[in-house]
Amino acid sequence: MEDRYQEVLKKYPFKVCNIYRARGAYLLETDCGLKLFKCFEGSRNRALFEHNLKEHLFIHGYYNTDLYVKTIEDDIIAEDQTGCQYIVKNWFWGEECNLKELSQIEMASANLAKLHSILKGVEFTKEQLEYNITGNLKETFEKRNRELKRVKGYIWDKRQRNQFEILYLNYYDEFHEQGQEAVEKLAKSNYNKVLEEAIRQRLVCHGNYNYHNIMMLKNKYESPSKSGLSLSVADISSEWSKGMATTNFEKAHVGIQIYDLYQFIRKVMEKNDWDILYGNNIIEIYDRIRPISKDELEILYLLLLYPEKFWKITNFYFNGKKVWISTRNIQKLNSIGEQNPKRIIFLKKLESIL
Repeated sequence: MEDRYQEVLKKYPFKVCNIYRARGAYLLETDCGLKLFKCFEGSRNRALFEHNLKEHLFIHGYYNTDLYVKTIEDDIIAEDQTGCQYIVKNWFWGEECNLKELSQIEMASANLAKLHSILKGVEFTKEQLEYNITGNLKETFEKRNRELKRVKGYIWDKRQRNQFEILYLNYYDEFHEQGQEAVEKLAKSNYNKVLEEAIRQRLVCHGNYNYHNIMMLKNKYESPSKSGLSLSVADISSEWSKGMATTNFEKAHVGIQIYDLYQFIRKVMEKNDWDILYGNNIIEIYDRIRPISKDELEILYLLLLYPEKFWKITNFYFNGKKVWISTRNIQKLNSIGEQNPKRIIFLKKLESIL
């Protein structure tokens, strides 16, 4: 470790025993537990927003987050002699949530519900709120639909098309139709009312609730049951979350919390070929801890209806080097198209309970 880092670490109230390299950071074994040390390039306002919400979780009994460690001078950011900034966060020994393991997926759903139950009425300054409120979903969908249409027009006008572009045109109509349908149904929903209420109550979303940021702690838990559905709400809420940590709140914001559930479900379903069992269990377990309102369920359905994965690969293609398309991107596009019939079956099932 560089000398300047050693100087910065002297500003913290712990003794470092061992140091390990991590991606873009250092893991520190200290007399106060495991810590993560890294450079910080964000704004102080943003760091304070994250610190406030993680302190709120800690105060309300949710201890397993990467809470900022304060310096001896009671600051969450430390500087070296050149003005470079650094942060230290609490960290954990564990592994990422396995999206192929149903019991871990169910635990993660219970964990999210517990987070959301606590992340309400969080105290923020006026400035922190102003810069950390979610954008409007209808505007986002409309913008993405325009981008899909523009890329389709670009490919259509080409005289020679590569394998990716031919495949893209084959799938375009069905996905664009879903995007249009999502916009139309969202306009008729109570989305604006739900968003206004979420902001009024200062409800906080993690913003990036995926397997990278859900840590299964080593030697700290055993799954209470394979499916978990026979357990009481109290069992699920208190026992499952003890063996998990939630990290990396860099994209946290005030908004409709069901967005986190959508992100998690979509990623799990993509990894498991849209197996209905996974989606059903995620929603059922979440609902048993933090009940989902009818309006939220409709928003969840519309989020899943919108072809976000298709838009993402469209965006990546249009902003990348079109002269060479990797085999991996062709495989991704083909996978999206092949999974769509099973995705539609799941969407119809979800729509039937609205």
